[in-house]
Amino acid sequence: MALSSAQPFIHPAAPGAATATVSITMSLRFPRLALAAALACAGQAAHAALQPAADAPLARRSNSVCHHLADNSLDCTTENQFTILKPAGKDLLSRIDFTYSDTDSLEVLDGEVRQPNGRVVKLDKSQVETRAAPNPYAGVSRDKQTWIAFPELAVGSVVSYRVKRHMASPPLSRELLYRLDFDAEPTRNDSFRFELDSPRPLLWRGEKMDDFKIDASADGKRIVIEQKAPRYLNFTNEWDNSALRSWPRLSIATSDSPQSHFGVYAGRYNQILSAPLPPAAAAEVEAQRGKPAAEQVAAFMQHINGHYRYLNDQRLAERGLVPFTLAEIEQHGYGDCKDLATLLTAMLRASGIAAEPTLIFRGNDAQRPLLPGLGTVNHMIVRAVVNGKTEWLDPTNPFFVPNRIMPDLQDRASYRIGSDGQVREEAIPMQAATLTSRSERVETLRRDGSAAIAIRGEVSGWPLVQLAMQDRFQGPASSDQSLCRAVNKQPRECKVDRPATGFLQPARYAARIDSVDQRAVEKISGLYLYDPGLEHDWDGFASYLANGNQADVYLGDAETTERAVTLRGARAIQPPFSCQASSRWYDLSLEQRKTPDGIRYQYRQTRKVRWLSHDEIASPEFIRFNEAARACAIQARQIIKL
Repeated sequence: MALSSAQPFIHPAAPGAATATVSITMSLRFPRLALAAALACAGQAAHAALQPAADAPLARRSNSVCHHLADNSLDCTTENQFTILKPAGKDLLSRIDFTYSDTDSLEVLDGEVRQPNGRVVKLDKSQVETRAAPNPYAGVSRDKQTWIAFPELAVGSVVSYRVKRHMASPPLSRELLYRLDFDAEPTRNDSFRFELDSPRPLLWRGEKMDDFKIDASADGKRIVIEQKAPRYLNFTNEWDNSALRSWPRLSIATSDSPQSHFGVYAGRYNQILSAPLPPAAAAEVEAQRGKPAAEQVAAFMQHINGHYRYLNDQRLAERGLVPFTLAEIEQHGYGDCKDLATLLTAMLRASGIAAEPTLIFRGNDAQRPLLPGLGTVNHMIVRAVVNGKTEWLDPTNPFFVPNRIMPDLQDRASYRIGSDGQVREEAIPMQAATLTSRSERVETLRRDGSAAIAIRGEVSGWPLVQLAMQDRFQGPASSDQSLCRAVNKQPRECKVDRPATGFLQPARYAARIDSVDQRAVEKISGLYLYDPGLEHDWDGFASYLANGNQADVYLGDAETTERAVTLRGARAIQPPFSCQASSRWYDLSLEQRKTPDGIRYQYRQTRKVRWLSHDEIASPEFIRFNEAARACAIQARQIIKL
């Protein structure tokens, strides 16, 4: 398992979709079914729902038998049979890929296509090819890929194959973790059987496994999982920022102790960390000596970002959890997460700051592991104690926000590797809501419906990271255009005045935007309609329920935003008002009052959670809140006079 598969930056509005196949860790996943062309339904599409089994493009029957060997490797033989039910099923089966480490081996034993008329076409050797696998994001590897291309596929064809795979034990690993995840996919599972035996007793834990029968031998050395009846789980037309976060899953392991699974690596880490710092890192530590601890941390993060690039290099050896030595990291000038985290740990310790390399699963959402092991982590960060406060530092990111937990690290289990050789499990908390955006907006209205817009605002936290990332990858001009479009309906003569962004994000970042909005208000029979669009979120949740959406919705960091808007030259027909709506998910307040030169609005919203589950959105409590929030927000949309 290579930790470096985690990307260095993950946008919060695009949570990773649930996998589309049964997955098995210890570096094994079921083969991906390559789809030649996919149609994506973006946004808040209508009629989202559980897809009926009648619409399934494929049906599968699967049987796997695995043997856990004394050297902690695995031998598995898998038989799969697919029946093509719809034309889309042909595309899903157009090519079947198996990607695996070069320390493993995979053999395609046989395969065939049985046509609807009964004719059998055997799999020819020319239709099986093994090659170097595509290199991963920000990395180079020696992984292999074997693919099968079946001929003459048609609706009604039955495709069968058998593969045998040997999976070598990851370096230093002494324990087995084997996971089965039955998440949503466009395949009807007509039957499933999985068998695992081991020379050692096996533990298992499951979640939502009511559709499966689980049998363990009396000595615990053999476990069989069988599906009770055909099942189909797939969703259609869900929101882009949503994901299925709960499905039937089961973990099998030789130990339930994090120490047993990860402790073997602690000795190697501490050996690496005991070596002298390489020259450049040592010079940086010396240059920062005596400065406040927080300044030293920021300087070390900046040093690593400026001198090392994020790159996973698996060409020299299959290292698994084992980083390069400190000297090798400096010599290479690059490293993956475990390399950069190890170097940062060494620099922090050399400066007297307590620090531990820490294993986690990186992503916007991370399920709590049923059992610990290599299949539950994909990333390494550093846990440091700075001025008595715990900091979770990720040196792979091209930015640093002091005193803040990044969205893809929050609310999950972590495994700290201590200098005493002990591995300690600790929950990383959710980042508490902070004020991330405050703006003062003045609109000088004109009778043609346009307005001169002057905005003075400041941002921090994740919104600032998003701005800095767009500056980095698309350029400041692109960011300025996005800002102008975000604050105007039809911008003209828009000028953005703001400082340059960089690696270290300040506590507050100020910006000025001056523009003309040609559609600030809409003329209606001699009057004008002002609509700030505050009801957008609440309309979205109402649409979610009306459309039958099922997935959980990712909202981003918990945060508070404040807006003040003055409409100069406007006279309200509606009298002054104020309204509030509160819940365990959101708080909001809105006030409108007269001023000597117009109308002033003040709006404040606090989002207290990162995710909203389907059950929460569909609950009477949330529905009542959403109705109150929408009614409050709509009051800002009103007819005015000029």
